[in-house]
Amino acid sequence: MKMKNDNLKKNFSSLITKFRSGPALFSYALCLILIIVKITSENTVSVNELREILGAVLLVHLIFILYIILQGRTILGRELNNRERYLLASLTGTYIIGSVLLNNLFPGFEEFPVSLAVPTALYIMILSVFLGKRPAMIMAIALPLGAYFAGAFDNHSYIIALVSGAAASTVLHKSQNRMSLIKAGILISAANCLAIVVVLLIRQSNFSDYPALLFWAALNGIFCGMLTIGFLPPLEHALNAVTPFRLMELSDLNAPVLRKLFTTAPGTYTHSLMVANLAEQACQDICHNSGYANALLARVGAYYHDIGKMDNPDYFVENQTDHNRHDEIAPRLSATIIRSHVKLGVEKAHSLGLPKDVISIVAEHHGNSIISWFYNKATEQEVTVNSEDFSYPGSPPRSKESAIVMLADITEAAVRTLNKPTASKIDKFIQQLFEAKIDHGQLSESDLSFRDLEIIKKSFVRVLAGYYHSRIEYPKQKEEKDE
Repeated sequence: MKMKNDNLKKNFSSLITKFRSGPALFSYALCLILIIVKITSENTVSVNELREILGAVLLVHLIFILYIILQGRTILGRELNNRERYLLASLTGTYIIGSVLLNNLFPGFEEFPVSLAVPTALYIMILSVFLGKRPAMIMAIALPLGAYFAGAFDNHSYIIALVSGAAASTVLHKSQNRMSLIKAGILISAANCLAIVVVLLIRQSNFSDYPALLFWAALNGIFCGMLTIGFLPPLEHALNAVTPFRLMELSDLNAPVLRKLFTTAPGTYTHSLMVANLAEQACQDICHNSGYANALLARVGAYYHDIGKMDNPDYFVENQTDHNRHDEIAPRLSATIIRSHVKLGVEKAHSLGLPKDVISIVAEHHGNSIISWFYNKATEQEVTVNSEDFSYPGSPPRSKESAIVMLADITEAAVRTLNKPTASKIDKFIQQLFEAKIDHGQLSESDLSFRDLEIIKKSFVRVLAGYYHSRIEYPKQKEEKDE
């Protein structure tokens, strides 16, 4: 019973927090100001007008409750941040206001559906890129419906806008380059033309009306695709968002920083590639099992997670060839050098203008765990040792992708130490590594479930077992081994 009450308090607190968020306060205050202006603009207010005002106030509250439900985890699959809420609110406002203005500017064009002049697909494609497919599909229904109730669309315009938005919400699925937006525009044009044919058949219009309206329908789709290409870069910069298109650009291994990592720290570079493969496969397996994890984000985060090692590459074991430099210095200094690669990596990520989610992976891939090797060595040499001096400066991962990169990082490095690794031996070893991370509280904020961890472990075992599979010895190799 106590747990149930705690959950109710938590949900109520979350509701209050959402009401107090920036976009909600701004819009809420605007609506109330309009109502107050209506009251103060008249000297006397009748009982009926008071009822109307009360109804308007209650309507505002209902709208915001609906807004909170629509932008929550239940509908969208995840929580939106404030920037995404501002984007959603601004797109909704401009779409409805713009539709009303166009309808009022051209009232005489009764045979021309006003939705052909409204770039519905542009709005939906932007939402699809920044918020995901599910929010885009919801807004593909909500935006035309809002314009319909605002009086901008008639029945026929609503049908066209609905078809255009529905097409735009699906054509960008798994798109990973900007040229796919042109292809999306062509597909939307085809959907628009189909909707126009349906509307003209319902209207029983003359065949002479078909060519002009089909032309405008096709132009609307292509125009939306081209405009999306133009709007994406500034919006990506303003929102600091991890869109699939930006992540694909960052995943290019010919990027200057990754080429520099290859030349200055080749061992770290190879390690990062392997971590990327592990993390991406684990995310894909989670998605296949009715979960959600951004595989492309995990891959890019893994590529850049160790860029801080470029300044002191010889102090990391994967780059050492002849001797271990830590044998020459005190364990406290060694820990300082090892810890510094996280801070240096975050600084480099900021200077490169990487998205916030990628920077979070760089900062959190070790969490705040202790560098146990040098900590234990220091306890043998010193009387009192502060564990914080040997802990990484980051915080535990706060996203699934960041936690998966952490697990892939420790797994890839640790499995190398196994002698003749087999699938069963790798499985037991990874289970021990995962349990250690759980015991130290490194996964408590990541939203990873025990089911997710089991999926991740099986994914890692499958990839690593394939990588470390036993090879047949050729005759010459066998003779050299015998000698």
